[in-house]
Amino acid sequence: MHGRYQIKIKNSRNSYSFELKRNITVLRGDSGTGKTTLFRMVRDYNESGRNSGVSISCDRPVIAMEKRIWETEIERIENSIIVIDEDSKFICSKEFAKAVRHSNNYFLLITRHYLAELPISVDEIYVLSGAKNKKFVPLYHEKERIFDDVKKSLLPFKPEVIITEDDKSGYQFFAKISQKMGIKCVSAGGKSKIYRLIRDYKDKDTVVIADGAAFGAEIADLAEAQKQSPNKIAIFLPESFEWLILKSGLVDVSDARKLDEAYDYADSVEFMSWEQYFTKMLVDLTKENKLKKYSKSRLSRFYLQEKSVNDIKSTIHGIDLE
Repeated sequence: MHGRYQIKIKNSRNSYSFELKRNITVLRGDSGTGKTTLFRMVRDYNESGRNSGVSISCDRPVIAMEKRIWETEIERIENSIIVIDEDSKFICSKEFAKAVRHSNNYFLLITRHYLAELPISVDEIYVLSGAKNKKFVPLYHEKERIFDDVKKSLLPFKPEVIITEDDKSGYQFFAKISQKMGIKCVSAGGKSKIYRLIRDYKDKDTVVIADGAAFGAEIADLAEAQKQSPNKIAIFLPESFEWLILKSGLVDVSDARKLDEAYDYADSVEFMSWEQYFTKMLVDLTKENKLKKYSKSRLSRFYLQEKSVNDIKSTIHGIDLE
């Protein structure tokens, strides 16, 4: 399943209007804000149709999934939007993540749980806004893909330390830049380890660079650390490092829509996250070019040449890497 979907759900007391454009969307917020009401309205409509007093407008079926039968339901349902309420703790499990992988459905997860097993985009975490007429509002606001608490007045942000989530191609690129700048570049060895690592650099202005397309589970803790830290921390979350390369123009993307309108191409059956989609796009576009051939594990020297570095840097706004 792919595409973006406008959804309107309403009864005589409440209305909800929102858009889903990735296979996993998370709705958070305090108790009493209307999250469970949304789930109940979908469930009532599933059970009684218009006799429930609820109407649902969407190009796909919208289905409330009860926790007791989730495994058999996911196998049965196709091309639908599945809504799961926050008392369904199974969404934290490896079994659920396995079921979501290759599923031909979109999932709206109403939860405040830590979802370590799921590659959630930081862009697709929302809270509700409004009293009777409720809308989805992004929880993590970004300017130039620098998220949460970095004030506009601090941009461009000049780091003393760069932390990347792993030691693969992105780290190799930023290590090259860091060497030229005379600053330190450190790999966290996994996105879940970033939160602990930044405490080792509490006296340094630090930029954390990670794949925004799959960083949603970690953003809450990191944003809180950002607020509490005595030094300045910027959180730079492009979709992925591959996305930066594709945006730079170093590789010819024949159809720009495949890059800018990924929701129409990143099918959930093939890609659990857009990070995987952009990686495959870059690999496919360069596989016949010996010079530019891309590998996630080892970055080709082409991408570390001065011109290539400058082209990729031109897609990074808000961070001073000179």
